[in-house]
Amino acid sequence: MILSKHEENNTIECLYDSTNILASKYLPDEKKLAIIFKSGTQYVYFDVKNEDYRKFEISKSQGKVMNSIIKKYSYTKSTVIVDVSPIMEQIKNLKNE
Repeated sequence: MILSKHEENNTIECLYDSTNILASKYLPDEKKLAIIFKSGTQYVYFDVKNEDYRKFEISKSQGKVMNSIIKKYSYTKSTVIVDVSPIMEQIKNLKNE
C-alpha cells in the first residue's frame, strides 16, 4: 500500500507499506522503474508502460503486481546495496502520523 508519493521533474517517487518493497522511482519519459527492496537490493526495470506502473503504484499489494506484471519487463540488478535505514525511518514516521 502506498504511504507517500512525490512528483517532481517528471519523476515519481513513492514509499510503501509492503512486506518486501520499500520504495520506487518511476521516470515516465524513459519508462524506467527502480524498486528498492527491504534487503537493500535495487532493480531497474525498462520499458515499463505507464498503465502498468500505475497498477503497481496504487495496488494494495505491490508484491502481487510486481510478480504478475512488472517482472515481465527486462531489468538489471544494481551491484550496490542501498542503505535502507533512512527509508525505513521515513516509512515508520509516515505510519505513525
